[in-house]
Amino acid sequence: MMVLRALALVNVASALVAPPSLFRPRTSPMARRRSQLSMIDASLMETVTGGLAVPGVLVGTGTFLLTNVDIMNTENSQELAGLLNQEGESRDKEDGEVDIYRDTLLRYAGYANEVGEAFAPIVPAAVVPASYAVAITYVLADTVDKTKKAFSGGKYEEIAKNNCALIEGFDALIWQLAASVALPGYTIHQIVLVTVAILGSMGLTEGLFEYLPTAVGLLTIPFIVKPLDELAEVGMDVTLRKLWNPYLESCEVTYD
Repeated sequence: MMVLRALALVNVASALVAPPSLFRPRTSPMARRRSQLSMIDASLMETVTGGLAVPGVLVGTGTFLLTNVDIMNTENSQELAGLLNQEGESRDKEDGEVDIYRDTLLRYAGYANEVGEAFAPIVPAAVVPASYAVAITYVLADTVDKTKKAFSGGKYEEIAKNNCALIEGFDALIWQLAASVALPGYTIHQIVLVTVAILGSMGLTEGLFEYLPTAVGLLTIPFIVKPLDELAEVGMDVTLRKLWNPYLESCEVTYD
């Protein structure tokens, strides 16, 4: 009898000092797997939303501006558009002159960085910076070409030629850097990055899936070009172009 009481006391004491984990219900492997998947899903969702938030705002705003272009046009933007490119380009076309930077295959050099960003997952790291170098070289060459034509083409009155030509060249430079390099390059970079993250979370990283982010990036380019162009145009209308607007009064186009 004494022995039985002693054993009972030992069992009670053991239960009191046992680790709390021994009293917790065991989690099934399936439940643990679901918990892990939930953590992965949450992390992936954060990556997707964080990666696409800014590009979505940029392209969405540009698309809105395209569909509401009549509302967003201002007196300043109309004046400057007629001053800078539209009249010059229409004159070139009337004269039969071909602008090699706008009317030939060389125009596609401006999209080199977007293509580079699309190929980033499957090419050496040096390729992407090289693609940006190509795009920026194109932008600079186009800017120099437009500035030289403004200086020497008899486009402006002699008294205002210097200021007007410099404004035209600088305007072209900033717009090209934004619309052809910075905005689309960043957008394609983020889209490819998110596609890689999604495929990686699903374990689809080999075979044809390795090239899928590049395909997604390339297919996206045609859909973002016009919205981002319009975003850059309106962005400059309401910022930089307001700064040099006072100097435009003397920039009368005269094609003698």
